[in-house]
Amino acid sequence: MQTFLPYPDFAESAAALDARRLGKQRVETLQVMRALTLPGYGWQHHPVVTMWRGYRPALMRYQDAICAEWVARGHPDTCRDKTLLDLERVPEDADAYHRGEITMPPWLGDPAVHESHRSRLVQKEPSFYRDRFADTSDDLAYVWPGAAMPDQG
Repeated sequence: MQTFLPYPDFAESAAALDARRLGKQRVETLQVMRALTLPGYGWQHHPVVTMWRGYRPALMRYQDAICAEWVARGHPDTCRDKTLLDLERVPEDADAYHRGEITMPPWLGDPAVHESHRSRLVQKEPSFYRDRFADTSDDLAYVWPGAAMPDQG
């Protein structure tokens, strides 16, 4: 499970993904949101959940970008609204999202995070990503930020 961010910009990251990963991002982002809002839901200790903990409105903004790109490519989407329903389980986060008062995670913009995501994408689908990320090594592990982030639910 992963939220791919080859770039610090959510829309640019979504636009860079191949169709298979873009489609899967919608579902995986929904799963991360559920792990952050539903007690007892799986994935509680997965590093991708940890990196988004405390930043649910930002995760929703990421989902907006992913789903917008998916729809722009001609596909129907059912994941954005489900993700928003889960965000609304936490009224203060939903209110912040709707007001546009979104605190981005501190790791967003960290070159090591984004480079590791580009590298993993090259590893997963070299025929699609090798030319796009020509300056990126293809042997990096994920950088999983967030171990010391605030636990806000």
